[in-house]
Amino acid sequence: MGITVREALKLGGLRRAKVVAGEAGLERIIKYVDILEIPDPRGWFRANELIITTGYAIRNDPRAQANLLLELARTNGAGLAVKFGRFIGSVPEEMRRLADELKIPLLDVPDDIPYVEITNPLMAAIVNEQARQLEYSERVHRELTRVALEASNIQAVAAALATLVEREVVICDEELQPLAVSGKGSAVGSLQLPPEEIKRLHSAQKAVEITLWSRNVRRRYFVAPIDVREHRYGYILVDGQTPLSELNQIALEHAVTVTALQMVKEEAVVEARRSLQRDLLEDLIAGALRHRELAISRAEALGILLEEPKVIMAIDIDDFTGYLLHQPGAQEANAGVLKRRFHRAVNSCFMAFDRRVLTVQRSDSVVGILPANGREIRGAEDWRVLRGMLQELAASIQLKIARELDGVTVTIGISSIAADPMEISERYQEARTAIRLARRLNGKGTVAFWEDVELYHVLGQSGETLERFYRSVLGELDRPEVKNREELLETLRVYLECQGNVMASAAKLYIHRNTMRYRLQRIEELLGRDLDSPDERLALWLALKARGLIRSEQ
Repeated sequence: MGITVREALKLGGLRRAKVVAGEAGLERIIKYVDILEIPDPRGWFRANELIITTGYAIRNDPRAQANLLLELARTNGAGLAVKFGRFIGSVPEEMRRLADELKIPLLDVPDDIPYVEITNPLMAAIVNEQARQLEYSERVHRELTRVALEASNIQAVAAALATLVEREVVICDEELQPLAVSGKGSAVGSLQLPPEEIKRLHSAQKAVEITLWSRNVRRRYFVAPIDVREHRYGYILVDGQTPLSELNQIALEHAVTVTALQMVKEEAVVEARRSLQRDLLEDLIAGALRHRELAISRAEALGILLEEPKVIMAIDIDDFTGYLLHQPGAQEANAGVLKRRFHRAVNSCFMAFDRRVLTVQRSDSVVGILPANGREIRGAEDWRVLRGMLQELAASIQLKIARELDGVTVTIGISSIAADPMEISERYQEARTAIRLARRLNGKGTVAFWEDVELYHVLGQSGETLERFYRSVLGELDRPEVKNREELLETLRVYLECQGNVMASAAKLYIHRNTMRYRLQRIEELLGRDLDSPDERLALWLALKARGLIRSEQ
């Protein structure tokens, strides 16, 4: 809190002073005024201090005269006012050169001006400015606090700060994703920083000036970090095309405090809701909910629609423990940071895919419960479309992880469709098994759909596992209410024996080829499987064999 050297030149005895060098530093702030008449100034100067002297102690010492300016520059002093005429005479050229180079205002004060005519008006102006800034600070604090309490959102804080500083204001999360924008030119897109600016910003403890790209335009901003208990919640960006005044800086400091409180409050609300969601999802995944109506009612209370078809996607960090062992520092701290960044990266991809995706973090994994694209999956073509979308989503997750988490890879397992909420637990096990088998078959960093690995899971299995496989493949066809069920099953068996040859199958069944094609179309509609696919035919053939085994045991 103080006044500039330029403003000081309009007060008291300094109105008769002349700026003989260092004009580029006239915006330096004066907070203190002192008189110095000793040859060595080291240890006597303070930041933002204007020094007044006759130069008596250094009148015949050019080196000491230069050192006076160097020491002022080192301590970020405000300027140097010298009564040159009494002892030094004309202004030394070395002092002129050095003052210009260091941007330290060098003032020539007439000999007949008493010190008191300089110090008293300056101190009065500094005290008045401090009082004005304190009054402004209290007003800003009251206004921002009122906005936060009444509006209770970050956008209102951004709007209030933009009004106070008369500039564009952007409030971002810790990944520099805009949360609120207000003020002139407030159409801000994603913010991109050069690597060197990212490092400087992450290590900043107070407001810094940075250059970034927004909508392909290079912009300068003053950026203040929002920290609470060593946790960085985000940043406040204020347009930096022109320097911030001290009053602007006061408003920014208060806005940081109010925004931090707002973010902490919102985080607490979100975390409470997330905790309830997490409990529900954990119960669904674990199969702890025995009653369908209870699961649906709990979900509805949280704004979750469980009755639409779901797909389970599990994302698992490869060799999580091995990765941590190669990281310096405390393993526990590294694990916490990695899990948070991992969860955040996966969530951002899920949000881009569909905002209705539900997620739960389980140690070094993230489980996503995805709506089946908001459509009814009636047949093979619908599933192919959805499968393509899920494949793209999985690839985007792996790409984002590779970009943001150096050296981390993930394996992703994707289940079949859960048509009912009570199937979610079983589908989750499919996704986990897909991950295990994918790593075994193809190594780390791969994507596996359950339908692609279920045969490998079944091999060597028996009992309940075998029956589950049979039900998942042939269950929709082998139901009592299906008309001509046995006829369709026999048609499927013959068709598979004939290796997909329609004419040969029709001849073996003593039916017309069009009748054969109609039955095959009916089978495809019921099962939702493509009979032209060799893999699908293999699964159906094994399921028919499993049906015979199960029936013989019964």
